[in-house]
Amino acid sequence: MDGSVITVQAGTYTENLVLTKVVTIAAQDGPGTVRISPQSGIPVVLGAESAALSGLTITASDSDSPALALTAGQLSVSECELTASAWAAVFVRDQGSLTMRGSRVTNQVGAGVVVTSAVGSMLDDCRVEQLGTSGVVVAEHGELRVRACVVREARGNGICLNGHGRISIEDTEISGTSKPALAAEQQSEATVRRLTVRKTRGVGVYLATTGTSVLEDCVVDGSAADGVFTGERSAPTLRRCRVSGTRRSGFRFSGRSAGRLESCAASNVAGVGVSIGDRSVPELTGMVVTDCTGGGVRLDGGADPLLHRLEVFGCDGAAIEVVDGARGRFENVTIERCGGVGMTIGSGAQPSVTGLSLRGGAGAGIVVSDAAVSFTDSEIAGVGADGITAGPGANISLTACRVHDAEGAGLVLADGASGAAVDSEFTANAGDGIVVRTPGKIRIKDCEVRDNQGSGLRQHDPDAQLTVDGLTSSRNRLPDAYGASTGAAAAPAPTPAPGEERQPVARGSDPLRELQSLVGLHGVKQEVTSLVNLNKMAKRRQEAGLSAPPMARHLVFAGAPGTGKTTIARLYGRILAELAVLKKGHLVEVARADLVAQIIGGTAIKTTEAFNSALGGVLFIDEAYTLSTGRGGTGPDFGREAIDTLVKLMEDHRDEVVVIAAGYSADMQRFLQANPGLESRFSRTIEFANYSPAELVTIVENQCSRHDYQLDPGAASALLTYFDRIPKDGTFGNGREARKVFERMADMQASRLAVAADVNNAELALLTVEDLPVAINDALG
Repeated sequence: MDGSVITVQAGTYTENLVLTKVVTIAAQDGPGTVRISPQSGIPVVLGAESAALSGLTITASDSDSPALALTAGQLSVSECELTASAWAAVFVRDQGSLTMRGSRVTNQVGAGVVVTSAVGSMLDDCRVEQLGTSGVVVAEHGELRVRACVVREARGNGICLNGHGRISIEDTEISGTSKPALAAEQQSEATVRRLTVRKTRGVGVYLATTGTSVLEDCVVDGSAADGVFTGERSAPTLRRCRVSGTRRSGFRFSGRSAGRLESCAASNVAGVGVSIGDRSVPELTGMVVTDCTGGGVRLDGGADPLLHRLEVFGCDGAAIEVVDGARGRFENVTIERCGGVGMTIGSGAQPSVTGLSLRGGAGAGIVVSDAAVSFTDSEIAGVGADGITAGPGANISLTACRVHDAEGAGLVLADGASGAAVDSEFTANAGDGIVVRTPGKIRIKDCEVRDNQGSGLRQHDPDAQLTVDGLTSSRNRLPDAYGASTGAAAAPAPTPAPGEERQPVARGSDPLRELQSLVGLHGVKQEVTSLVNLNKMAKRRQEAGLSAPPMARHLVFAGAPGTGKTTIARLYGRILAELAVLKKGHLVEVARADLVAQIIGGTAIKTTEAFNSALGGVLFIDEAYTLSTGRGGTGPDFGREAIDTLVKLMEDHRDEVVVIAAGYSADMQRFLQANPGLESRFSRTIEFANYSPAELVTIVENQCSRHDYQLDPGAASALLTYFDRIPKDGTFGNGREARKVFERMADMQASRLAVAADVNNAELALLTVEDLPVAINDALG
């Protein structure tokens, strides 16, 4: 009768079980007491619309039959054990649907569970282990949900997807597989949360699907090859994923892959922490790489990724290596305590770097050869050799950079190098501030060389094409030797005696002048200048024995992305350091992922560590409103815990740090209302308006000037119209959009001129209407 519950006495039954009614078959004395083991054929076949099995041990005896096969209907299996010695232990196809809970599947010959049915099946709290091939296979148009399961000791994959298969995985562990623990290929789709992969004998996670794949809060530990491999034009999204103890790369991108990585980490990797090659173009935000023996990040094979808020700590090789025609944009990168060179660039690479902070390290800071690179608003401090070395074939551009306390020279332009240094500082280095050994074209403009143990600027080749404009040189141990005085530069720069202590760097030539030179931001400049004047008067009143006036030390920067909030924050810190209001004036940039942990009690620790790293400088919290809205997958309570911790720390250290919270204007209003103490501590909000179309064109023109290009008037006019027409919604990048436009125009010009028969120097420097990207021409109609 349909709906009946049939209890079976303990024992072994050799009949095949064919379920033709809607019934429940249960072991009377509990799991493991009833064994169904026919001599041949499939032990259990469903012929009804639905049925349920509970507490049974099901064994397939022959080499052709799975223990369970479903072609139609819905079968529920709980607390059962299924064993086979065939190509699969469980097979769900056609219109079959399986829900299996608290059960165990083994198969020494083939796979554990194979699903090709699109109806949808589920494995919940199951163990799939001791497999001859893969543990779980989802193929064709199969659909499966895996929750709280363990897959172990498979001689194939732990979980394999191909065809158009779709899988959802949660709270699952895979270990001891011979092939990738999770493999997604062809057009399959995977949504994976809290997957743990341990001690695989190959790759941990293999992503080679053109379908959608999302991995969140996953851990890969101890893989014998790459931790996470992405290839075959796959474009996954990874959030808060951690890789450790792998024998090759932590994260590897190949095969023109793409995708987004947010707040991921690679640590204790025997190879490179992050390897990106073969023309891959992923975007990495908040990546942290620590203690990797083969280096931190490597770009090669024409890769062109975006790396934002990258941190590399304690790696043995080069912290960052960009070679073999790779490009890549690096924004707000931190490198500390690395055993090799901080950043190596060569073999035709063309990266751009903005906001680099490179501190410590046994080797040189940056080494460039046979490559072109631009650095903007970057700092290299305390490295074990020369700060920056440009070797043969190098073309280097430095804008608003600071190199100090290097154990060698600040900047070395070796034979065969060319480039420019603009608005940059080279101070307190053990050798010369700037050394020019190349006859190539070198431009030094509005730079400062100070407190170096050698000369401020030393030119070795009197015939070099060296242009010096606006150089400020002071308190260097030896006189400058360039231009007409080049011949006086025979003596090498002195080396400090062992134990001799050099003076710490004096930061900033004139950060206020840098502030005023920025494009647009008129209201912001007035607000910051007002704050600076207030701090000046406070210091003078303190020196006169008077009480200090009330001041808004902590600030809210409100406005759209790309409006200069991070740049202003960095300059503000330098200004306060110049005034001795702050001890260091350095900037520490964090986001929600840097403050919020995923365990109870961890957020306070994480927030305190970030806060303490900013003591003496500026703590810049990007998208601070996400702390109060619960974004990021860890729940609103943890974000509010970070806010509560910040409020207390800001009170305890109110004279030691400046905290700047940044984000969209409306969102920041809600952020201030999240804690009663926030509004009183952030008593001043500075609004950052969108750049005007004319200002955006000026930013493009400035980029052209910095890289020795000129913008044709016709192109400038077209850009003005374009910037006027495009919508200024929440996705508009402002200054970033302008910089991207310049980069795309430079690419278009290179492609245009590459096929020209004869190109003169003027044409090489000119960007015209022909170089406008297709998207801009389409927008202009």
